[in-house]
Amino acid sequence: MTCRLVAVVFCLICVPSAAAADPRLDRVEQWLEAVMQHEPGMDDAAAARVGAWPNADLRTLWLDASVLVQMMRNPRGRSFSVQQEGQRRPTPVRYTSDQFARMRALACVAAGTVTDPVCARIRTPNDPSGTAPAVTQLDPDLMELAHRVEASRTAGDHDNYILRRAALLHTDIGLIGRETGEAIGAGPPGVLQGIRLDVSDGRGMGIAQSTLHWEIARLLLDFVIPAGEERPAPSRDGMVRLWYHATAAWRQSRETHDTRHLDLARQLFPNDADILFLSGCQHETYAGAPIQNAVRSTVLPTGFKLDIDADRAELRLAEGFLRRALAARPDFAEAHLRLGRVLLLRGRPADASIELQQAIGSVEGDQLLYYAELFAGAAHEALSQFDAARASFERAADLYPAAQSPLLALSALARRRGDRVAALRALQEVFELPAINRVEDEPWWLYTVAQARNADALLEELRKPFLSHEGTER
Repeated sequence: MTCRLVAVVFCLICVPSAAAADPRLDRVEQWLEAVMQHEPGMDDAAAARVGAWPNADLRTLWLDASVLVQMMRNPRGRSFSVQQEGQRRPTPVRYTSDQFARMRALACVAAGTVTDPVCARIRTPNDPSGTAPAVTQLDPDLMELAHRVEASRTAGDHDNYILRRAALLHTDIGLIGRETGEAIGAGPPGVLQGIRLDVSDGRGMGIAQSTLHWEIARLLLDFVIPAGEERPAPSRDGMVRLWYHATAAWRQSRETHDTRHLDLARQLFPNDADILFLSGCQHETYAGAPIQNAVRSTVLPTGFKLDIDADRAELRLAEGFLRRALAARPDFAEAHLRLGRVLLLRGRPADASIELQQAIGSVEGDQLLYYAELFAGAAHEALSQFDAARASFERAADLYPAAQSPLLALSALARRRGDRVAALRALQEVFELPAINRVEDEPWWLYTVAQARNADALLEELRKPFLSHEGTER
C-alpha cells in the first residue's frame, strides 16, 4: 500500500517588502486572469501557471486573496488584517499607496463593481494627471472578468464568482499533484507551511514540503455567501458542502490523507453523514499497521507533527465518527459495515456481529457484501460460532472465486478446529488460483479506498455547473 499523509503547522504572517510591489500585484492580476481562463477539471495553461508558483509566492497570495475579499465586501475600508488559526490577534497587512490603489481596483474587478461610483473614484497615486481612474488601467481580460462577475451577481450569487471558481482552480492543482520541489523550511516565514510524508508498505519513504493550494481553496470558500444570506455562511452553501465531500473522498481514493481537511469539514458540517463516514474511515486507516509502522519510524522536522495517534486511540475515533454518521443516517449500510470491522478490531465481536448482520441485509453490490461476509465470519469465529463462521467465509468465496482471503480464512478456521485435511485443502485451492490475479478479483486489496469509489462522480457533479458549456453557474 502506498499513501500520503499531510501535516500542517502555522507560522507568523509576513509580507514582502515594498521593493517586491510590482511582482506581488502582478501575481494577483495573473491569478484573477487564471481563475477566469481555467476550465474546471482540466490540466490547462492557467492551472500550469499557478501550479508552478513556489510556496513563498503562494503564502503571499494567501494574504492578498484574503485582503482582496475583504476589499470586495468593504470597498471603503482603509485597513485590513488576517487572523490565522492559533493567533491571539489579527495581523495587519500593509501596502504602499500604489499597491493599495491597485488592490482596490482589482477588488472592484473581483466583485463585478467597476462601474460603481466608489470604484470609479479610485486613483493611482503615481498617475501624473491624478485624474485617471485606476480601473481604466486594467487590461481587457480583467475587464471581461468584471463583466462575468457582474452577470453572476445579477443572477443572484452575490460576488461568489471569483471565490467558487478560484477554489476550483486550486483544487484542480491539488488533484493534479504538482510539487514545488522546495526543501522543508525554504523561503521566508509565511502564513503556513506543510510537510508531506510518503508511505509505502508500512515504511516512510521521504518527507517533502507540500503546496498550499488546498489551504487557499478552503480560505476562499470560507467567504462564500449562500443565496438568501447577507453574510458569509459556508455551512449553509450546497456547493461548499459538496466540495468538502468530493475532495475528501478523492483524497481517500488516492490515499492522500489530510486530517485537517476533514477536521475543517466537520466544523462546518458537524452532522453530515457522508463527512462523518469519511472521517471514521480515515481513522480506521490510520489505525492500520502500514500507517502506524511508518509514523513510528519517521523522524519529523522540528515544529511539525502528524495528527495520528496510536492504533487503539485511532479505532476509538473511528468508532465515534461512524456512530455519529449512523445517528445522522440510520440506514447507512456501509457505515454499519465499517463500524462492524472497527468493533471487531477493538475486541468486541458480539457488537461487531450485530452491525455486520445489518450490513449484510442492506449493502448494495458484491464488493461490500464480500467485506461484510468476511468480517462476519471473523466475528463468528471469535465467538466460537464455527459453523456460522465457515458459512460466512464460503459465501464470500462464492462472491469472488479467485479471491485468496476467504480460502485463507477457511484454512485457518479448519486448523483451529483440528481439521488438518480441510485446512490443507483450502490452502491447496489458494495455490491453484491464477498466478496473476486482477485487483478486481480480490476486493480486499481495495478495502482502504473502497469507501471513496464514488470520488470521481462527486467531482464531476461539483464541476458541472462551472463548465463553460453548462451556462449559468451555481
